[in-house]
Amino acid sequence: MEVKYLKDLIIALVVILVISFGVKDYYLYKRIIKVPAESKYKKIALSDNLLREIQNIEYSIQDRKNFVFTVTKDPLEQNLIVKTKKDLEKQWREKIESMVRLESTMLSELGDKIASISYLGETNHYQVGDSFAYGKITDIREGEITYSYEGKERILGLQKLPPKPVEIMNKKSKKDREYNW
Repeated sequence: MEVKYLKDLIIALVVILVISFGVKDYYLYKRIIKVPAESKYKKIALSDNLLREIQNIEYSIQDRKNFVFTVTKDPLEQNLIVKTKKDLEKQWREKIESMVRLESTMLSELGDKIASISYLGETNHYQVGDSFAYGKITDIREGEITYSYEGKERILGLQKLPPKPVEIMNKKSKKDREYNW
């Protein structure tokens, strides 16, 4: 084959390819025009109300992911209304620890006066002139102390521990014992 015929062959192939792409493009364009305005899947498509509900659920989920709990008790705990023995015991202990309570006074023969005061779960010994949670101790007598708080003289007497609630008492008599034999 000569070069001159080869050149004519390539030109003919290019022209044939351009015509075939043009015909294919024309038929694709015809197909697009035939697409109906109303889809046959319209009946199973989402309605506007359903779409809004789905979006609201998604926003709610995102909001819950970003929410920070500020409560001290677990919000998912199921027994928030019914208190267990453990809860009652803890509540009683917190009440005891939050009290400022004069436990005892000691007056020695040498004239030393010492008062035992319990606060925040700790018992500390104080003498006249020491400061404690309520103020400054001015005098210690048998069964009571005098202290000044905000310029006023006050008296704190001996206090016993409040009794445990009946629900958390662990009294077992010989009759209540269960033998494992």
